[in-house]
Amino acid sequence: MAYLYVFVDESGNYDFSESGTEYWAITSLITTNITQAATELYELKHRMIDHGIDIESFHASEDRQEVRDQVFSIIANLRSAWIDSVIVEKRKTAPAIQPLAKFYPMMVKYLLRYPFDPLGLDVSQYERVLVFLDRAPATRKIRETLKKAIKTSLKPYCAGLPYTICMHASMSHPFLQIVDYCSWAIYVKWERGDNRPYQAIQHLVRSEFPIFAHGCTDWY
Repeated sequence: MAYLYVFVDESGNYDFSESGTEYWAITSLITTNITQAATELYELKHRMIDHGIDIESFHASEDRQEVRDQVFSIIANLRSAWIDSVIVEKRKTAPAIQPLAKFYPMMVKYLLRYPFDPLGLDVSQYERVLVFLDRAPATRKIRETLKKAIKTSLKPYCAGLPYTICMHASMSHPFLQIVDYCSWAIYVKWERGDNRPYQAIQHLVRSEFPIFAHGCTDWY
């Protein structure tokens, strides 16, 4: 039996005001094959270094366009992988759910509903589910909030099935870097109307849910 790997990343910020980003997105990439693309990313990293670009790991919002283009080319060739995303128009987020301890669990719940609900993935065919997310949030309290939200959301779908939640630095795992790219591609599509990155991953996107699309109230 295979392991099921779930990588989660987010784009945008938690500033619910005019000075913050207009959108926030949380994205999952699910696969059973974590060896695919790893060699290609390693070789790309060293080609970039050979050509004078000192790059330690890949991060979509910071990488040069020439690097992005090549990373997206690698991602476009993934097999046995699919993407789900929840997009939040932040001004439509009611003040009562804006605090991170309420906001993040709600969005994670909706995100995991798509791959794991009864019409989605049958997890009973797997030996274990492993969830990875970036540990970038600065404080231990925030990290624990995020981890607890993932755990709570997984429980209904993984009854009796072992699962592990890992919060690691994104540079430690190729697929944390890949899901960063995928989340960023979806985010800039909504935030900037830039569809070019999204086109490279569109065939992998199984769901893309603008959660407050029908909201009638702008809260700021």
